Amino acid sequence: MVCSYRTQRLTFDLCVFLLAWWTSLSYADTAQQSVANPAEIFSTLPPIGDIALSPDGDKAVVLKALADTYHVAVVDLETGKSNLVMAADPKEFSFNWCRFANPTRVLCSIRKYIRLRAGDIGGGARWYREGRTIATRLMAVDVDGGNVLQLVKSGVTELGRRLEWNPVRQDQIISWLENDADHVLIQLARDHRIYPSVYRLNINTNRMQRVRRHREGIGVWYADQRTGAIYNAAGYHRFKQQFQAHAVTDDGIVPIPLGGSDKDVPPKFVGYIKDGDSALMMMRSGRDKQALFEVSTKQGHVLGTVFEDKEGRYDIVSAPLLTAEGRPVAIPVVGEKTIYHWFDKSLEKEYKAVVAQLPGNPSRVLIQAASKDWQKIVFNTSGNSTLPSLYLYDRSPGNPRLVLMSESYRGADLDQLTEPQPIAYSARDGLSIPGYLSLPKGVEAKNLPTIVLPHGGPYARDTDRFDPWVQFLNARGYAVLQPNFRGSYGYGSAFMSAGFRQWGMKMQDDLDDGLDWLVQQGITDPKRVCMVGGSYGGYAALVAGFKSSEKYRCAVAFAPVTDLDALVRYWRYMITGALPVARVQDGVERDQHSPLHRVADFKLPLLLVHGDVDRRVMIEQSQSFAKALTKAGKDFRYIEQPNGNHHSSLQSHRREFFHAMDDFLNQHIGRGVN
Repeated sequence: MVCSYRTQRLTFDLCVFLLAWWTSLSYADTAQQSVANPAEIFSTLPPIGDIALSPDGDKAVVLKALADTYHVAVVDLETGKSNLVMAADPKEFSFNWCRFANPTRVLCSIRKYIRLRAGDIGGGARWYREGRTIATRLMAVDVDGGNVLQLVKSGVTELGRRLEWNPVRQDQIISWLENDADHVLIQLARDHRIYPSVYRLNINTNRMQRVRRHREGIGVWYADQRTGAIYNAAGYHRFKQQFQAHAVTDDGIVPIPLGGSDKDVPPKFVGYIKDGDSALMMMRSGRDKQALFEVSTKQGHVLGTVFEDKEGRYDIVSAPLLTAEGRPVAIPVVGEKTIYHWFDKSLEKEYKAVVAQLPGNPSRVLIQAASKDWQKIVFNTSGNSTLPSLYLYDRSPGNPRLVLMSESYRGADLDQLTEPQPIAYSARDGLSIPGYLSLPKGVEAKNLPTIVLPHGGPYARDTDRFDPWVQFLNARGYAVLQPNFRGSYGYGSAFMSAGFRQWGMKMQDDLDDGLDWLVQQGITDPKRVCMVGGSYGGYAALVAGFKSSEKYRCAVAFAPVTDLDALVRYWRYMITGALPVARVQDGVERDQHSPLHRVADFKLPLLLVHGDVDRRVMIEQSQSFAKALTKAGKDFRYIEQPNGNHHSSLQSHRREFFHAMDDFLNQHIGRGVN
């Protein structure tokens, strides 16, 4: 298909292709094209899980879905030739992400299942939990599949000690050293179990040299991506809750102020400009809303506001997209819809012209990746009854082209895809609660079976993104409410802090008030409502089972918190654990709002699902709750998923969960459509 369009300063033909060589990257399971069951379709892995472009833009490295998980493929963008260079074994490890370290060598992060031993060296038992867990490791491979190497050699056991210490997390690259093809800078808690040092790592020989020694209170080091110059560091002292930033100079490491206190979200360095004299920082700087600031690298003084929400409604929560020199190109603004503010006005015009030509007119077009010179860009599109898709935009002068790389959830009925609509309602204390309402198509929005779907976090938020959970539920005829209850991130410090110490309390009331609003609008049948959620959302579904069971007919909890005391103990193993601990109520109120302590009062049929190597919410949370439910004779089903993580990364786990949820909801509140 050939399309022509004009902008004020640009005229060219834009060709949209579907190339055969992308077809081989497109589907985790070709059977999904002919299967009408929404549980099958929306539990399928997207065909491309991650993508990055080489610095010169000639190649792409993709995580390609095959069977149960993702594998690594390198694609030549000029010839179309693709090559599978590394394969995962989901029983042993899976891939997180891949990036080009230089035009011919790729680095990938893997999550590997290990058994962590904590207590044999230097009091480590105080800070680390023993048991089976997931560790991250780095793999390196040439673009032709040769010279595969696991980076970071294992540490050596100290003389007279029983355990060598190797950091659980080994994929924290702080500089890709764009001016050095053979090395990266990586931070590792290797010579100290909590605080990381910085190492210069050879990606070909695996030789490693320490360049900055760990220091008490520093959890993150920040470096220039081109030169590797380390300008700043930040973190928390293990016995303090206060965030502290530092300037790193040849003369030493000195604390710097940042022009205001950020009590709920720590400031973050996101780039360097002006030869390292200035840093770009995401922070509140004493304001209610987070913004992007220019800050003196050495003194910490705020030099100016680079970008903020002019209407003062939303935090700026996403880092800016930068050129190779560190200059901001654009920054995402996550409000009711996700849009871009553009610093590069020429590219903004080109972006708008390309968006106007995308098939189906998708409502959400985000930048997934770009080459170093921004001549090739990968767009992630969705919305407006279009399938989530990846497009490669080649800006070559005189011959621009747009290539469809993949579509997710093939087989879904496009006419039934829904768009989340921003809504707001008043909580019982008058606070306005924003959120999204998604309604099934083809049925009247009246007396519908309804799912209340609170997000995880809890200090996160729902957006207008394409959500396979929501699409699945809508396809079955359920109305879906996604409340951004108090405590949600993105609406300012006051709104977020209003949720502190309110687990199962006012945060829970906000969910029930949203349901009441839907009933008042006539949208929801009050006799056909279920609460469904994962992580904190799963916790909220359990709380509904004993706090407001008269409003709901069932609950579905994926990887939920069930015991707030156990969660607090787990957090105290972490260096920043004092911060989340302070956000959970204590004493009697903590026990009253822990589902494990309220099993006797739990009155809803329950579907409970948890992965056994979940690092975010430990499997013991669901195991202990299931044991207590069994003892109390409650109505529930428990599914424990071997090698399952907090994000249900394996396709077999997603399918198992979606099918179980499909049957469970149909049994207890019926479907709106079949």
